[in-house]
Amino acid sequence: MEINELNDFPVLSAATDAFELYDSFLQCEKLVRNIPGKILGVDRDFAFFKMLKEVHEARSCKQTLFRKRDDANDALLLLWLSRVKELAKIYGGLNEVPPFKGLNTTQLREFAQLSVDIGNINRLDQILLEHGILVVFEPSIPGMKLDGAVFNLATGNPVVGLSLRYARLDNFWFTLMHELAHISKHYEMLVTPILDDLENEDEDLVELAANRVASNALISRSDWRSCQALYSLEEADVISFASKVGVHPAIVAGRIRKDLNRHELFSRIVNEVNVREILFGNE
Repeated sequence: MEINELNDFPVLSAATDAFELYDSFLQCEKLVRNIPGKILGVDRDFAFFKMLKEVHEARSCKQTLFRKRDDANDALLLLWLSRVKELAKIYGGLNEVPPFKGLNTTQLREFAQLSVDIGNINRLDQILLEHGILVVFEPSIPGMKLDGAVFNLATGNPVVGLSLRYARLDNFWFTLMHELAHISKHYEMLVTPILDDLENEDEDLVELAANRVASNALISRSDWRSCQALYSLEEADVISFASKVGVHPAIVAGRIRKDLNRHELFSRIVNEVNVREILFGNE
């Protein structure tokens, strides 16, 4: 790597304390040891410096990137996050990004209703860009425990990163709405990325709030109480209720499966659409 390339890394120019930078370097080096070479890619040095930037920025802001200590998973999260940030920077440079002016519950509900049309998945990045929000679809790294992430750029524009760890439509839409809920309710916190493993039953108040806002945007609590499919467990009732509330049937089916802890239910509906294939083809 050339010296002039290194100058592009804010981590170097912003480092006022050599000891802190060295500690960040050691932490990053330890994490990188947990990543197989084939996952790091051909340019290991570039990947390392991008990861170092994330570690040191979090340290400089007195923030913690990871809620729980798990070196193997943390290393993968750090690598994935560095890729998302790089893609967001490129995407923002190639597109005219309007200022972000906030996100209210009405807008969240409007975004949720886009789920009805599968064709909207390929248009989501442009739709959200009109609101000053960048979306990056970066495939999950094998073994990584993460569904999505959200953070703000220096411009103030939020970025949503989605890993598509699971290809199901209900998971895709809940993850997206969860990250948008963070933007709506926790915008000021997004100087440091929020990394979300939605399989983790997190008791953190911020995460619980985002779950609640996302769930209500997809299906309001009052509507959910009147959901006949929750009791009948009939596909026809799932489809009818989804039509009534304006979301894709997979979202209703997925919600029932989660609430009842009955993941064998409605397999045809929830597995009918493969979001990974829509976005990435047969990679």
